Amino acid sequence: MKKKISFVGLGKLGLPLATNFAKNGHKVLAIDKNSRLIEILTAGKEPWLEVGLLNNIKQARKNISYTTGYVGVADTDITIILVNTPSIKKDGSFSNLFVEQSIQSICRELEVEKKKNHHIILSSTVMPGSINNDFIPLIKSLTNCKVSFSYVPDFVAIGQVISDFENPDFLLIGSDSEKSSDVTKKLYKSILKSKPPIKQLTLAEAELCKVSLNAYVTTKISFANYLGLLANKIDPNINVDNITDTIGLDARIGTKYFKSGGPYGGTCFPRDTWAFAKVSEKVGLESFQMFANEKINDQTDKDIYQQVMNNNPTSIGLVGLGFKPGTSVITEGVAIKLIEKIKNYQCKIYLYDRYSDTIDNIIAEYPDLDFVDCRISNYTLKDVVSACDSILFCNGDRVYLEDNHFGEVDMFEINTKNVIDPWRML
Repeated sequence: MKKKISFVGLGKLGLPLATNFAKNGHKVLAIDKNSRLIEILTAGKEPWLEVGLLNNIKQARKNISYTTGYVGVADTDITIILVNTPSIKKDGSFSNLFVEQSIQSICRELEVEKKKNHHIILSSTVMPGSINNDFIPLIKSLTNCKVSFSYVPDFVAIGQVISDFENPDFLLIGSDSEKSSDVTKKLYKSILKSKPPIKQLTLAEAELCKVSLNAYVTTKISFANYLGLLANKIDPNINVDNITDTIGLDARIGTKYFKSGGPYGGTCFPRDTWAFAKVSEKVGLESFQMFANEKINDQTDKDIYQQVMNNNPTSIGLVGLGFKPGTSVITEGVAIKLIEKIKNYQCKIYLYDRYSDTIDNIIAEYPDLDFVDCRISNYTLKDVVSACDSILFCNGDRVYLEDNHFGEVDMFEINTKNVIDPWRML
């Protein structure tokens, strides 16, 4: 049975999920306070780079309407909230402000229309304890409507968000009742292309599970990076990939996210690691492992910086600017962190990326810096190598070496340069 859904938050994760429901036949009222974004979506355009997003927008068109307001929420059966929960600086915890504002607006509409029953599904990552201690009491204080509640955190990766929503490793549902869990399970199964295991937990269990998973993945990445640092100190001729590939054959470990390279970055890994440490602190525990992860990550950053600056370059080429291959998101990536370190150093910085959006994002972040904008329509990788004293492959995207679109690079010339390749692609 198709549902009427109101969906709050059309960001990098929210928009793909909202359009997934709409293209599968559910009627979706898609809400976001960004009026410019609503204009773009109403025109059927893609607001940012994400694999499959434009196709999703086109397929969803018959079943979705975009708006900046909450009028019509009471006409829907279910509201899904996927708004930003930004990290609080110098704290590590997440701010619940946007979630609470969304709940207030939803409840206001439910009360105006005298709605009797409604189901809210939260997908935003929140600090453990937030739902039972903050959100449910807030709902009860604002409306007489009987509101049931579920928590379905996402486990998706930027660049493959749509695929991850449709083919997850597992589906996690936290609910306040068996009935809420069943409603949520039926809804999410309607957009799945696979048959993943479904775990039904309490709300508090699901909150802790979400933060813990990413914290564990950063532990795996950090150990591989530490192993890379250690191997290089013992003997520079040691190929750390041979070691991690072998260890990863053990079924208890696995090879995924177990490769020495650049530090972890992006919108989730750093902040969920800090959040896990904060959760521990709040209950009187010290998260030694999370602090170790951060120290290793910082050391990996410093090591890359030292290599880049090894020969006091007057020109530095940054290749692959997203925090990982296949995305224009730069948050906590190697490129943006290096630029922050060298922004007061007198040198030219060449930006080379296969996505124009990525270059635009960096220029917007540092409008006062004089970058050399090397868009692929005007430059090849060979041009960048020829122009720069130091070249850093920032995210390990092999397309820069394999795709003829980027031109042939003279390996002899590369070997005469200070080339830093943390992922050992060359």
